[in-house]
Amino acid sequence: MKKIISGVVAAVIALIVVITCVVRVPVGYVGVVYSAKGVEPTTVSQGWHFMSPMKHVANFPISQQRIVFSNSAEDYGTKEHADWHIDAPANGGTIAINLTVNYSFDANRVVELYTKFNGMNGETLMESRIQNDAISYVKEVTPRFSVMEIYSDNRAGVNAAITEYLNEKLSNEYGINVTSALIVDAQPDDTLMQKIRAKEQAKQDAEIAELNKQTALAQAETDKVKAQTEADVKVIEAQAEAESNRIVSESITDNLIKMKEAEARLKHGWVTVTGADTVVTNSGN
Repeated sequence: MKKIISGVVAAVIALIVVITCVVRVPVGYVGVVYSAKGVEPTTVSQGWHFMSPMKHVANFPISQQRIVFSNSAEDYGTKEHADWHIDAPANGGTIAINLTVNYSFDANRVVELYTKFNGMNGETLMESRIQNDAISYVKEVTPRFSVMEIYSDNRAGVNAAITEYLNEKLSNEYGINVTSALIVDAQPDDTLMQKIRAKEQAKQDAEIAELNKQTALAQAETDKVKAQTEADVKVIEAQAEAESNRIVSESITDNLIKMKEAEARLKHGWVTVTGADTVVTNSGN
């Protein structure tokens, strides 16, 4: 019986030791080790680690993570979520932006960050400080672009600028590498929407005017070709008529006139032929 009790006690002690001395760092994370003596200079990698119960671990993600700023719960994969969209300035108004940011912590700087920010782990640091700073930095970028550049589907330039700026700022301050920042949706306020509609209408009017202009030019060219064709036809007809008259004129010779006179005398008596087909009868005979 005593052996059984001793075995149970030993098992309990072993269990307590396991619970208090074994620490797990999740996949994709590194752990900052700290105790009452301070923060250790080296981190521990993902997996299980056996260490003194006086030591603790703060985890920081070094694999790619995503933070979402959106007013749609679907973007968070949940039925309900707080509205975290960004009201960004643009063209004298405000445009509501839904944004996703992909990031990771620099493993070489997590010890520095843990010390600098009074023992915050990666998750706490993101929720309490980084995401608010990220929103501010996005608002510093959007005024560089027109509302149409942000509102349209072609946002490559805007996304690239936000990514670059966030990476610069968050890397310096928090040891975060931003790999991409993508605008998922953008909805201008009423003031900006009126400007967008006015600009689109002006663009449509300009396109219609240009179309009318091109149509008029095409019609003018058609009319020109038609007029030229008709003129060419008249020239050809005039040339043909002149050629015909020339041929007729050249065909009237002295011999032809004498022949016509002889023919006419046989038929009418004394006559004078003034042309190949003109007969003047001398009424005195």
